[in-house]
Amino acid sequence: MHIVSPTIAERLEDNSPAERFYGIADVPNFFRKPYGPGWALVGDAGHHRDPVGAHGISDAVRDASILAEEVHAALTGDKVMERALGDYERRRNEAGFPLYEQNCRIAAFVPPSVDELRIRAALRTASHEDVNAYFGARYGTR
Repeated sequence: MHIVSPTIAERLEDNSPAERFYGIADVPNFFRKPYGPGWALVGDAGHHRDPVGAHGISDAVRDASILAEEVHAALTGDKVMERALGDYERRRNEAGFPLYEQNCRIAAFVPPSVDELRIRAALRTASHEDVNAYFGARYGTR
């Protein structure tokens, strides 16, 4: 099975890498408390997962948005700051943990479930909108 387009494969056929490939192993996956007196963490600083999915910037933007909403509520007097920061942590965890678990499975090369294989098969003939909706829901971009 070729994962490179035929045109690109032809161009690469007689070439060799300029230098050796570098990789990483044993990347720590964690969630940590993302706030304290006078500080808050977003993205990889607050929770980290294997970079296989390349979602670091998406997580940081999502977390910053949630944090901004919660801090705004505290600054306008709708909540006490400690509660707002606790709500930020809860919302971040709720949004991030399903993707975290999925990413850990991918990084560990856990085979897809029968249901996932059925979904993938259905996506082959699905509309562009349905494919976008699926991946948006799966990766937290919708």
